[in-house]
Amino acid sequence: MRRKLEAILVGCGAMSAEWIRSAKELGIQISALVDLNPELARLRAAEFHLDGPIFSNLDEAIDKVRAQMLFDCTVPLVHAEIDQKALSNGLHVLEEKPLATTLNEAQQLVGLAKKNNLVHVVVQNRRFDPGLRKIRRILRQGLIGEITTVNVDFFVPAHFGGFREKMDHVLLIDMAIHPFDAVRCLTGANAESVYCEEWNPKGSWWQHGASAHAIFQMNGGIRFTFRGSWCSEGLRTSWNSAWRIIGTKGTILWDGLEEIRGEYATKPNGLFYETESFVPTEEPDSRETRGHLSVMAQFLRNVTEGVPAETRSADNIHSLAMVLGAIESATVGQRIKITV
Repeated sequence: MRRKLEAILVGCGAMSAEWIRSAKELGIQISALVDLNPELARLRAAEFHLDGPIFSNLDEAIDKVRAQMLFDCTVPLVHAEIDQKALSNGLHVLEEKPLATTLNEAQQLVGLAKKNNLVHVVVQNRRFDPGLRKIRRILRQGLIGEITTVNVDFFVPAHFGGFREKMDHVLLIDMAIHPFDAVRCLTGANAESVYCEEWNPKGSWWQHGASAHAIFQMNGGIRFTFRGSWCSEGLRTSWNSAWRIIGTKGTILWDGLEEIRGEYATKPNGLFYETESFVPTEEPDSRETRGHLSVMAQFLRNVTEGVPAETRSADNIHSLAMVLGAIESATVGQRIKITV
């Protein structure tokens, strides 16, 4: 009988609860908790009835605990340090987004995982939303022709408190990574260049960069625009943003929640073509619609069966490059090329 796979979980903040729930459902044993604040780890262990040891030092945990993988739930600034240590010690890694805070760090992690033949996956949980998976299926059916333009609006006045409110480029780093990755998921295209403006509006409770507008040129001539704010009170969008996807034959609208509708052109009729309306008629694979659990399931399958996860670091680095490109453009005030 195969031994249950074990993971060391690093970072016991609020987000870690979803990781522990998913791990339990998938049969992964959390063999140790690591946090700079041991009391936080003890509270998490009590909440989920975990009986493994608690550490404040990752080196000690890796040295003393038998595990095959590491779950990185730490803050973005230390992702590269944590993951490099894990990959260097033979552990497969599943980490919170973003992959890293610089492209050089990300490239080093991708190279290290490849060199050591280890699985390294990033949690892009919003890629595994039922609405997004429905839209991807519609696009593959070709109802609206070839994609030419994607417009995304994100306006959510979140009052998190904590480390996020002190981050630089907070919207682009901590949230815009989700729609940027989702656009890649839907279009199959990577970004070639970007022009971005970023600012902190009056009344913002964030330290830096609570609003941003960006225009990306993607492979195949696709244009992707993003407008977002984390300090726009009233009439907020969903966490998944509001979407308009335009093709050569039609358009899809998604409110980021349940409403997905589209129209495609049929035949000429005076000034405008006649159109046919449509809505999704098939439910997506339930294994692909459960956010964190779906990412973790793909990670586990990659580890045990060798089936590449969608959000493996070697692919996700292209989503990170969009974020870092937008930050660079906003900093220098001009369009820049995006390369990985």
